Amino acid sequence: MMSARDKCRVTYWPINKNQSHTLILHIKKMDTFLQSLLLILIPLIAFFCFFLKTKQIGTKNMPPGAFGWPLVGETYQLLFKNIENFIQERAEKHSSEIFKTNLFGEPTVVMFGPAANKFLSINESKLVKVWYMKSQCKLFNLPDQNQNQTQVGVASPPVKVLGLLKHEGIIRYMGNNNNIESIIQKHFITHWEGKTELKVYPLVKSFSISLAFQFFLGTDETHYVDKFATKFENLFSGIYSVPMDFPGSTYHRAIKGASEIRKEIQYMIKDKIEGLSKGKVMDGLLAHIVDAEKSGKYVPKIEISNTIMGLMNASYISIATTLAFMIKHIGLSPHIYQRIISEHADIKRSSKESGTSQLDWDSIQKLKYTWAVALESMRLYSPAPGAFREAKTDFTYEGFTIPKGWKIFWAFIGTNKNPKYFDKPESFDPSRFEGNNVLAPYTYIPFGSGPRSCPGKDYTRLAILTFIHNLVTKFKWEVMLPDEEVSGAMIPIPTEGIPIRLHHLF
Repeated sequence: MMSARDKCRVTYWPINKNQSHTLILHIKKMDTFLQSLLLILIPLIAFFCFFLKTKQIGTKNMPPGAFGWPLVGETYQLLFKNIENFIQERAEKHSSEIFKTNLFGEPTVVMFGPAANKFLSINESKLVKVWYMKSQCKLFNLPDQNQNQTQVGVASPPVKVLGLLKHEGIIRYMGNNNNIESIIQKHFITHWEGKTELKVYPLVKSFSISLAFQFFLGTDETHYVDKFATKFENLFSGIYSVPMDFPGSTYHRAIKGASEIRKEIQYMIKDKIEGLSKGKVMDGLLAHIVDAEKSGKYVPKIEISNTIMGLMNASYISIATTLAFMIKHIGLSPHIYQRIISEHADIKRSSKESGTSQLDWDSIQKLKYTWAVALESMRLYSPAPGAFREAKTDFTYEGFTIPKGWKIFWAFIGTNKNPKYFDKPESFDPSRFEGNNVLAPYTYIPFGSGPRSCPGKDYTRLAILTFIHNLVTKFKWEVMLPDEEVSGAMIPIPTEGIPIRLHHLF
């Protein structure tokens, strides 16, 4: 009879060296086999899940289109072409201003055109809500999107920030436009004067980030601007990149840049709090947000820094892109240049007669042709191609069902080069936005539309028009590469930086 001790006893079988080696080889082969099996099974499981998901919705009247590959969808087709071509190809293929696809791992409906623009505008927060890609959430430290959308973040700036971005708030915090002009004049002295040739795009980006630091953070110290210019460049580059976080990747640099920017802004928040507690007058939008705590409107520092970072990033690229292509087309067209010069000469003459040497908001309002040039620049080279939304419930549009939870890419640029809405759409023609040339409602929405349209429109307008005013009254220029290529998946980027030959007027 075998005892319990005997039953539990482990017997060790002696093996020689050759047998040990053989056993190790078998284990390694098994490990390799399991790895290979996983490599096969994971895509198969993903494909099976993808198949089930598409089969579930197959009975519904879905928009035309294709989901592309499992997991990645058609993301790579978008990133390795550009957003305009991506939309145009599918719109022509399906003869429709709505189609389905899969972008950034999400089933997505792309919607554009005046009817879609109106529909999404009036149904904001009713049928659709703001949605951010997971990569954006990580970069801007946004909260869980399943939570209430009133949370503070890039999507919901705190403490009346939206009102401060209107022209009254801008004038209040920028010294009636004097600060903007002083930043521009300093920029020209540093980067333009004494030069005979230069590249426009890097310089307008430098100006845009300098202005953002003054307005949002209340500092114009050069070392701050120089320190953060590259970090913001990295942050912006990573927003629409493939979200692969490993050393050396675009997305990794973006995450690192975002973290460093956030820490520095939090340090500046602490500095503002200390200054205000001592009765110091502190400049910038950041100081106003911090000061709001006195009235009991407490906002956590992390949320303040996220909001400021998001606003700075958005305004930085919008202003830089629009200015760069305005300067190019003003330089390429003698007719446009002469009309610009005439308009700004009138403003300068009126300012002298009234005893002021700098622009005010009333003068800005009179620069109608210059703003038409800006609108045409944004039409052809949009710095804001669209925005993502999420369906809050199943709804029907144009006879098609959009399921709850699906993402919607609202393509602002969908009409910009459509001959149905713009005659000779590839031509740069600011007269489209002049006088009696009134566009049909919802045809052109460079700043979005509805309750969540771009809050920084007045800030952008003031910056662009003030910069152009100072530019054309000091310099004349020639574009050295008229046919320069434009790259960029989501935002147009001049590949050579728009080199010009510069002439000083005095």
